[in-house]
Amino acid sequence: MRISISIRPIRERARAAWVNPWIRGAVNSAFGIVALYLLFRAVPIDQVEHHLEPRHLSPLLAIVVLTLLSQVARATRWMLLLRAWTRVRLTDALWVNAATQLVNYAVPFRAGEALRLWWLVRRGGQSAAVGLGVIVVDHAFDLGGVAAVLSAGTLLKLTAADTALPSLTQLVVVLGMALVTLMAIGGGLLLGPRLVCSSRALRFLPGRWVESLQRQSAALRVGLAATRGQRLLGIVLVSATAMLLDGLAFFMLFPALGLAVPVASAIVTQVTLLYTYVLPAAPGYVGSLEAMGTFLLSSIGLSRPVAAGAIVLWHLVGAAVVIGLGLIALYGLRRSRPLSHP
Repeated sequence: MRISISIRPIRERARAAWVNPWIRGAVNSAFGIVALYLLFRAVPIDQVEHHLEPRHLSPLLAIVVLTLLSQVARATRWMLLLRAWTRVRLTDALWVNAATQLVNYAVPFRAGEALRLWWLVRRGGQSAAVGLGVIVVDHAFDLGGVAAVLSAGTLLKLTAADTALPSLTQLVVVLGMALVTLMAIGGGLLLGPRLVCSSRALRFLPGRWVESLQRQSAALRVGLAATRGQRLLGIVLVSATAMLLDGLAFFMLFPALGLAVPVASAIVTQVTLLYTYVLPAAPGYVGSLEAMGTFLLSSIGLSRPVAAGAIVLWHLVGAAVVIGLGLIALYGLRRSRPLSHP
């Protein structure tokens, strides 16, 4: 009893501190800095610089073009998801998505989704429930694409059809994370309403878990209203297009450096690398992206200095696109008109 009494206040204080976005941001930033320090201890920075310089510039231009096209595809999905409640111009959808990405990139506690929600409530006249629901469904389609690509990569690895892939353990772990997240979203949809009437669940589950599942279930049910009928096919097609464009953009990194990596391997590796963004990270994902990217690229056959140089170049090009497009998007949002209703 004495132990539980002494531990509980510490646990509550730690939880309250972690809820504070500035404390969480400082911890995330420290994690990224430590990851960058450990990387440059393992790979001297002069070796990274030696493998950083691109040999061909046209693939770098292709990375920018493919990334911008991917942003347009995701903006199209956002526009289609919102069509059940309001009419959104493609440019406005592109601006709000790009601005959200910029905020998530620059602020180490991922405040970008709050910007999307604010924009939809203030400019679109929608309720917060609609905004949350559409955001959850939007991310669910990305997760579905991730799970599909990782499933294909795992199959290729098992059949030895493509050996230049991350290790089977890495693929299975990341695929498992994607599937667990999807099951959590779907489980919330099914379990949320039942928990309201289940006295047993209310007795054994923490109250905040039950409330979270109920909120998630309600939001997801609202968001799924946008996927009815023929609109679902369009949403699936643009989601697959965005995923393919992202993978092809990552593939172009290797011709830029004079490296030979199969297209399928590059696409699967890029999707695996996406889970770097869920780790604690400094602003701009500095440190965590370099460390995890070097680890993943090393697993597909690149030497560690080459892998580190490649991922640093990828980070620099990606940062230029995110910051440049994000600044244009912030200006575009200021000039955008209120949304119209169908």
